[in-house]
Amino acid sequence: MSVDEAERVALSAFSYITNDEDRLNRFLAVSGLRVDTIRIAAESAGFFAGILDYIASDEALLVGFAEEQRIKPEQVMQAHWTLSPSEFE
Repeated sequence: MSVDEAERVALSAFSYITNDEDRLNRFLAVSGLRVDTIRIAAESAGFFAGILDYIASDEALLVGFAEEQRIKPEQVMQAHWTLSPSEFE
């Protein structure tokens, strides 16, 4: 998967998170971000990787997002690995 494709998945994941108040509140609580700091955080190089890391850390969230996007959870994980490659690979 290309970086551009992975970033598109991450952007869709971010939209999925922010389109539901409960998901957004949990994301903000876990990430330490606030609504007024998201735009600044989104400009950082690791933001998309962080979004996919967050999605990947919660199986129900991962599966729900993948179902909504009509993609396999494995594709979301591939995007995650593309943006956050393991040092052990």
